[in-house]
Amino acid sequence: MRKISVRLTDQHYEILEALVTAGEYASTSEAIRDAIRRLIADKMEILEREQMRSSYR
Repeated sequence: MRKISVRLTDQHYEILEALVTAGEYASTSEAIRDAIRRLIADKMEILEREQMRSSYR
């Protein structure tokens, strides 16, 4: 697994910390990894839909 550095606004960091404190995630790293997985899945779904639409034209 690669390690990267990310700059966050204070507000974003505080929200991540609140999610960890609430027990939603074990760590801020886990929360960020989940957010990235969801972003990638959403983008892939959009691309697949666009490809399907273009193949029906």
